[in-house]
Amino acid sequence: MKLLEEFKPVSAKEWEEKILKDLKCSSIQELMWQTPEGIELRPFYNHEHFNQIPHQYLHHTPDFDIVQYIPAFTHSPEEINENIIKSLNGGASGIYLEFYQKYNFSECFNNISLPHIYSNIHISFDALDLLYTYKDTYLQENEYTKTKNCYIHIDPIYLFEKFGEWHETQQKDFEILFELNHIPVNAVLYKENGAHAAQELAYTLAHLNEYLLFLEEKQKLYQYKYIHINISVGNSFFTEISKLRALRILIQHLLQEYQHHAHIHIHAQTSLINKSYLDIYNNLIRTTTEAMSAIFGGANTISVLPFDFPFNKISDFSLRMARNQLIIMKEESYLNKTVETTAGSFYVENYTHQLVQAAYNNFLSIEQQNGLISLLENNIIQSEIRQSFDAQLRKYVENKEILIGVNKYPHPQQEKKSNVYYQLNPTTITTDVQPLKYQRFAEYFENKTQTV
Repeated sequence: MKLLEEFKPVSAKEWEEKILKDLKCSSIQELMWQTPEGIELRPFYNHEHFNQIPHQYLHHTPDFDIVQYIPAFTHSPEEINENIIKSLNGGASGIYLEFYQKYNFSECFNNISLPHIYSNIHISFDALDLLYTYKDTYLQENEYTKTKNCYIHIDPIYLFEKFGEWHETQQKDFEILFELNHIPVNAVLYKENGAHAAQELAYTLAHLNEYLLFLEEKQKLYQYKYIHINISVGNSFFTEISKLRALRILIQHLLQEYQHHAHIHIHAQTSLINKSYLDIYNNLIRTTTEAMSAIFGGANTISVLPFDFPFNKISDFSLRMARNQLIIMKEESYLNKTVETTAGSFYVENYTHQLVQAAYNNFLSIEQQNGLISLLENNIIQSEIRQSFDAQLRKYVENKEILIGVNKYPHPQQEKKSNVYYQLNPTTITTDVQPLKYQRFAEYFENKTQTV
């Protein structure tokens, strides 16, 4: 008996006929899923659909660093240092911090060897002392792995989006890139403000393109061998996997246009847009699936934000829980042992391909309108994201999307929280450009909660 002759492949048409018969549907269109990106996904895919799309081997290492996010604002240098040391001793292999003001940085990093751990440090122009103090550390590679580990980011476009104005001028702010040996793109605000996956990808690509254009014009692009992307990962499991895979493909394609080669480092962090203080331990479930999406999507480094952030002051418990989620996935589930876990999945490959197409078309539209910064200055990007956020929020209000403990099965004795401990959005100032702010779907329901 010849196995392949006895068991013939089932065609897509045969699958459709069987599905329609079993589910008593008149058309396969009834089972299609329309994603927020406007992408239509079939209820099944097989080899026939797989053969219709181009394939690109992403070729990234399956391993990832467990990176502890430590909110530096409102904490003293001594507290920051203590949390860093506890995190590294507790299983983290990297740290992620943000500084938007001057600090005693030598105290923050006392007894910390930055070149030997992954360090993802974001600063503003008010915290430039950190870059100059640790310039030699930032520039050197890890002597053992021969890779860049220390990333000190100052991303002028991100700061422009966050505060609604340039520190000085666009040209002057961009010149800070000459102090760096990598190109920083902090894309977290797109997701946190409400953009859907295709918008996120398009804006991130346009964000990077602004820097590539600038450095090319200054004839300095050849000096930059590293690109570091910070991006948020949400709760739509396969969407987020496909998004990260699509991001790497899109960046590689963009670099080819510049005939430039650079190492692409993607740092993924769990998002805040779907988190709530209502029945707060449900956030642990949300961050678990988000972290798995980041792993399967091929992120190089991953941060699980504490389940009670930004609602409560971080504690040893919440930091440990955030670390342990990734430690279990890495050290007990061995999710870091397989290269391209989702490669060959008919569904994920097709979804990735469609996201690439949707995002690239959006990116081309942005470039035809003079680029990302021009659209930000005219509040067009902000308007697009607001429409996306409102459409997603409407689904939660109508119970078409579910947040357990928030709009479904709320805790009967949940008390309304008077304030959020960490204020992530800057103090309101009047600017012509609308800042991109952190938003959460649950706020709508939290504001309706009464103290019991």
